[in-house]
Amino acid sequence: MKTPYTPGPWKMEIYLNEKDAQQPPHIVGLRDNHQVADCCGADDMDIANGRLIATAPELLQACEAALVALTENSPDCPPSEANLKAAGLCRAARDKAHAA
Repeated sequence: MKTPYTPGPWKMEIYLNEKDAQQPPHIVGLRDNHQVADCCGADDMDIANGRLIATAPELLQACEAALVALTENSPDCPPSEANLKAAGLCRAARDKAHAA
């Protein structure tokens, strides 16, 4: 199955213009240097957004791993309400990432 997005890992790059002013963060895939996203500005919030976007592949992988761990059934210990709630959040995030 081919993924509908650029495979991770991704990185954030920040370029400087000719006046040494920061340009908006640019997110690229490390495997093929494919452009993934650009942020709109270069202030602190845009930098933080860029870091969050760049970690998206790892966050999706963490959600998928957590979903397996949180829903594992043990005969002596069924999943707790907290685990089921966390699994639901992971499932929703994963499904949102894979939505067409």
